[in-house]
Amino acid sequence: MLRNGPTIVTAEDSNVSRRQMLRNAAVTVGGVTVLLGSVLPAQAKMSLQAAGYQSTPKDDQKCANCSLFQAPSSCILVDGTISAEGWCRFYKKKSA
Repeated sequence: MLRNGPTIVTAEDSNVSRRQMLRNAAVTVGGVTVLLGSVLPAQAKMSLQAAGYQSTPKDDQKCANCSLFQAPSSCILVDGTISAEGWCRFYKKKSA
């Protein structure tokens, strides 16, 4: 006998366990994360001017003792050549 109308499947009718559903959801979320990570562009660094960079230190604050500085002459946030003796408004002292 054929029924007319949509067929409704309930949890009791399904052979998928809760563990399988959670595992499938985790795999799906992981796959979407990897896909978006490879498709979305990396965040660009800001210009020297936008960071308020200066090639001289400000008091005892200088790039050489900033946690964002990458020796010998670059920064995580600021684009361009950075002097170890320079300073910008994003200075963050290295933790001990």
